[in-house]
Amino acid sequence: MSIITTRAALLASIAALTLALPAHAQTTPATPAADVPTATQAQGSAIAGQDATAEAVAPAEGDPQADVVVTGSRIARPDFAAPNPIVSFNAANIQQSGNTNVTAFLQRVPALVGSRDSTRSGGGDAVSTGQYGQAGLNQLNLRNLGTNRTLVLVDGRRHVAAEPSTAAVDINAIPTDLIARADVLTGAVSAVYGADGVTGVVNFVLKRDFEGLSARAQMGVSQYGDGANRFASVLAGRNFGDGRGNITLAYEYSAEERLPYENRKFLRQGNRAYLIPNDADRPDNPNVPDNILVGNLHYTDISPLGAVFVGGEANPSYDGLGRPYDRGTPAAYYFTGGVSTDVPGFYQGDLSPDIDRHAVDLLAHYDFSDAFKLSIDAKYAQAATETFGQYPETYYLPISLQNPFIPTTIRQAAATAGAENLFFNRANIDFGRLGEHDKRRTYRGVVDVAGRISDHATYDAYYQYGRTSVRITRLGDRLNQQYLDALDAVTNPANNAIVCRSTLTSPGNGCVPLNPFGAGPATAEQLSYFQVNDTSNSLIEQHVASASVSGDFGQFFTLPGGPVQFSFGGEYRRESSRFDPSQRLVDAVFFPGDEPALVAPSRGAFDVWEAFGELNVPILKDQPFADLLSVGAAGRYSDYSTVGEARTWQFNGVYAPVRDITFRGSYGQAVRAPNIGELFQPTTSSSNFFTDPCTPREINNGTQYRAANCQASLAAVGAVVAESLQTGDFVDGVASGNRNLRPEVARTWTAGLVLRPRFLSGLTASFDWYNIRLNGAINTVTPSDLANLCVDQQTLDNPFCASFTRAQGTGRINGYTVGPQNVANFRTAGLDFNIDYLIRTTSVGTFDLRLVGGYLDKLEFTGIPGAPVTNRLDQFGSPRWNATFSPSWTLGAVSVNYNLRWFNATRAYDRNTTAANPDVAAGRYQRFDALWQHDVQVAFQAESGFGFYGGVTNLTDQKPDPAAFGTNVPISPLGRFFYFGVKARLDGK
Repeated sequence: MSIITTRAALLASIAALTLALPAHAQTTPATPAADVPTATQAQGSAIAGQDATAEAVAPAEGDPQADVVVTGSRIARPDFAAPNPIVSFNAANIQQSGNTNVTAFLQRVPALVGSRDSTRSGGGDAVSTGQYGQAGLNQLNLRNLGTNRTLVLVDGRRHVAAEPSTAAVDINAIPTDLIARADVLTGAVSAVYGADGVTGVVNFVLKRDFEGLSARAQMGVSQYGDGANRFASVLAGRNFGDGRGNITLAYEYSAEERLPYENRKFLRQGNRAYLIPNDADRPDNPNVPDNILVGNLHYTDISPLGAVFVGGEANPSYDGLGRPYDRGTPAAYYFTGGVSTDVPGFYQGDLSPDIDRHAVDLLAHYDFSDAFKLSIDAKYAQAATETFGQYPETYYLPISLQNPFIPTTIRQAAATAGAENLFFNRANIDFGRLGEHDKRRTYRGVVDVAGRISDHATYDAYYQYGRTSVRITRLGDRLNQQYLDALDAVTNPANNAIVCRSTLTSPGNGCVPLNPFGAGPATAEQLSYFQVNDTSNSLIEQHVASASVSGDFGQFFTLPGGPVQFSFGGEYRRESSRFDPSQRLVDAVFFPGDEPALVAPSRGAFDVWEAFGELNVPILKDQPFADLLSVGAAGRYSDYSTVGEARTWQFNGVYAPVRDITFRGSYGQAVRAPNIGELFQPTTSSSNFFTDPCTPREINNGTQYRAANCQASLAAVGAVVAESLQTGDFVDGVASGNRNLRPEVARTWTAGLVLRPRFLSGLTASFDWYNIRLNGAINTVTPSDLANLCVDQQTLDNPFCASFTRAQGTGRINGYTVGPQNVANFRTAGLDFNIDYLIRTTSVGTFDLRLVGGYLDKLEFTGIPGAPVTNRLDQFGSPRWNATFSPSWTLGAVSVNYNLRWFNATRAYDRNTTAANPDVAAGRYQRFDALWQHDVQVAFQAESGFGFYGGVTNLTDQKPDPAAFGTNVPISPLGRFFYFGVKARLDGK
């Protein structure tokens, strides 16, 4: 079906169905738009945010059976009747944690433990070659299947992305104190919300109908006096028009202080220990660990003083002061105790970036009548992030013997060796670290109209625009030619002054000679000649137009459980992204290693037209052995301008034999469409080592089809297997996006149990099993894997064979195109459990006990067909057991909140590695420490509306595991953290 035909059909269907509904408006209670909550969020008690019982905003007091719209559906129903498992947290829960960073708070949810907060988006993680605009991003990763597979919503609607060419949202762009509730849902919800929610969704519900003025301020600092954060928010709202309208304005400011790597003694320079190959285990002895933990490590061939090679030797002969190079004692690829050598600590970046954030949000609505209600949501958020990575390096650079800075001892040694040049390596500590400063601006606007069509139907339509612009400034990059010119110093024969050689031929070129020998430091004048801050830009835009009709068939018929409910509609969405690198990046003028050799501008866009529908069939209600029985279904048809058609669906059911126990389940298909980067990444040069599957040694190592396919492939270019190919060789090729990608497809089922026993008032418990199987996942494979995939299929007529070419006559692989392919698979399964017990007493206050936990049964990844399955279970970020226990006590104006976050010790190596090599390391170092994070807060809230609170996170000062490859395993190195806050509600509410 053509795009035009499909669009016309969608619009015609929507119009026809709308006109077919009774069109007489009645004076009835107001019904909100389908994706907007219906009542005020209950504060304080976590029951308001508990799983099946409160996925929606709490109903109005005295009306526990009121229908509300829950996350995961467009149909209003009693909140206990929701079929999908959801974990919810309200505004009070977030504030009681002491977190002003919402991502850090949500990591307590087992499904989001692998999310990327500020401690994972600074330093080397952000200032890396070829990565632009990622500094300071906070992104959610649901079920550890990737940020691109996590759909983030605000009030049930999409949010514009923050990272160029992806769909990943920066949670920093959502004001913390404007969040009424955060819902984390597992299940196939693409049928309701569209693509990307293959694992579920995270929906942030904002505060509505706020009246009065509230303010909050908080400051915090680590026990070391660093890592400080500041937070301030103001929320003002007013009802008008006899309660028919409301306008709310929110402003929020937050700042997180940069935490340099060297601020922690246990990580500073040589203090940190590393797992390195054990020299005592050669040859391999199964009773001796292959890797051991060693501290005070030094690199063998680089130093802040310089490491000089004189006569072509493999190791440096002298340091930059002309002394014999002292490498210390050999330790695998490193040395220990050397005087001349450099330590790995110099090559680590920030532990967390500097983030300065402002956000302004305007929420307003006015009900002209029950049939026409207008609302708007306008937001501007700005985040400035700065972070620094490693110091710039210089490796194997030639220095002319005419250079007057060469120490005498080195010059004499070079003359004795008959060398024409010296070669030197240097850790340029005096240059300062390489860094990145990102200024990210996010605009989002929503205009919504909604109303009642009849007693049995409502409509909702909205237009949404989002825009994220990022100004990306790389800090401290070296201009290649200018740097080489500065190093090429000579003596000016006219006056014996030391000058750049280039100045002799181009007087006045501004070159300032640089002495690389010794510790420096380089002067500001020298650095300004060859170092620059270079700026690139990116822009992401999103347009969404959606219309839906919801209601029931009660005027025609009613089942024993009530009327059949429906929702249907259509949606149009356009996403675009572009990256405009600086002209310097395009021209590749930077010193190798500071920036990649080639960066090309990139841009891409797609649009999608969609039709969706949903039914809920309440079969029985309030019957013996059937307090509630309902089934439901949802479906969505999508037509993409890039990948064509996609279909998603879900079936679900809820059964409560008695009101104390509810069974629920769902089964569905969800999709993720390829993002702009995967489709439209520009073509750049590449070079890779190629192992040809058609060599005599490899031809019998594949599937039963390989031999015949190899013969056919070689015959097509006039080649013979045994005569034409080497086992492996370097081949030049290109890397690019792949416009032939297909949507990823996931099959998901959930089955759960909700307990709300009448004999134990205040207790709610839920247990939900989930199973997700994702096929055709997009993965970028190596050129050798592409060649294997080509000849291991049933025929050569497959997309992999088009990815490389063979030379006529010889059959040698002489080119390739590498890019993302639909070749990977994920499978994960586990159990989520949520227990909340609210105990109210008349004498000793109120106790609220909440346990949110999870059990991970499997997390399997297969990168390409036929590859070994990698089980990521129990690796860091995916522990088998994960739980957060949050008891709180309130008596009058005083409350005490405690939080224990725990997960089990995790594997340092994947299961395939330890199965093949049980002695890869000593037992202690095959696992990382378990997380035991204790937080406590004490708060006072006066009836006047004024309150204050203070607390400590990581009360016991747990530190990262000394053997961990990352610095935040199992916990951030921030350490024990103290904070204090004040808040006020001027109207006393």
